[in-house]
Amino acid sequence: MPIKLETLQSQIAKKGDSWTAGETPLSNLSASEQAEHLGLYVSKEEIAATEAAVKAVESMQATFSAESFSAPTAIDWRNNGGDYTTSIKDQKNCGSCVSFATLATIESRMNIECKNPNLDPDYSEAFLFYCGCGSCCGTGWNFAPALDFCKNTGVAKESAFPYTDSNQPCKSGVISDFKINSWASVLSVADRKNVIATKGPVIAGFEVFQDFYSYKQGVYKHVTGSSVGYHAVSVVGYDDTQKCWICKNSWNTTWGDGGWFKIGYGECSIDTGFAFYDVNLTCLDPKPDPAVQCQKYLPGLKNVLLAAQANPTLRRCLRYHVCRKPSIPPICPPQYMAIAKAVNKILQICPQYRKPFCNALG
Repeated sequence: MPIKLETLQSQIAKKGDSWTAGETPLSNLSASEQAEHLGLYVSKEEIAATEAAVKAVESMQATFSAESFSAPTAIDWRNNGGDYTTSIKDQKNCGSCVSFATLATIESRMNIECKNPNLDPDYSEAFLFYCGCGSCCGTGWNFAPALDFCKNTGVAKESAFPYTDSNQPCKSGVISDFKINSWASVLSVADRKNVIATKGPVIAGFEVFQDFYSYKQGVYKHVTGSSVGYHAVSVVGYDDTQKCWICKNSWNTTWGDGGWFKIGYGECSIDTGFAFYDVNLTCLDPKPDPAVQCQKYLPGLKNVLLAAQANPTLRRCLRYHVCRKPSIPPICPPQYMAIAKAVNKILQICPQYRKPFCNALG
């Protein structure tokens, strides 16, 4: 049964928490329908092993390690000299959250690595999920095989394999755009913050309870409702003052705070029972738009045309050697031949300019 909003709001107030609950497109679904919007497949044994590893690393750092890097008290890659995140997406009724969280992180990392918040890459969740996992909408996936797929097979563009929220065969003929170089799990809280602050967003998992579906804004802390399953998201920042992680979800902009949410440190095992996952990649320079590239040649071509209007010999040389207009071969000084050669080179790169250039010559 869905949690009654009045009951939830009363529980939040009773515990003195500050987050706001409200009606969302997911809050009134049944537990089974809500679970369809998750998709992180992980065993209790794996969570227990991660909890033990986290405790061991935290204890070791507290005992032996002096921090060589002091992370800032807050960072948010949505506003860190620019917005390096990409748009909120919607996994809908398919347990593909691992794919969405992984690519949300990789997209942001590409923006950061290329030092360009406007690069705005859009990678294919369908290619990663349906080619990497298979017919997994009903079962979900885990981080390691998804990241290994991104390393060994690669990441494709969304336009090559658009996402739909139902099982489908791996689309043939899709070419990966690039491969990540490596990935690693990050366990201690200090290391998690350091990676986010210095490199960018990371991938995370946590346990989802029914009250989470009613989240609207603020720092979420579980107050009531049963466990529904496990979910993967991209962590794009943190705030020590609010004691929270800042996360990007994959439930559309109609849920949460425009698709985003904040979750308290230690809540729902996000930083105790699950590692964060760091990726390493190389900036993929986008292929330049030929039309934009050719614009830089326009001033030079215009100057040549102006010179040809005042110089009949240059004009005849250009008409014959550039525009191939039949006439008696003119006698062209070396400097005019050099100009004709340079113009021909430009027009080979930008053939769309040849006809206008020759028309202007007459």
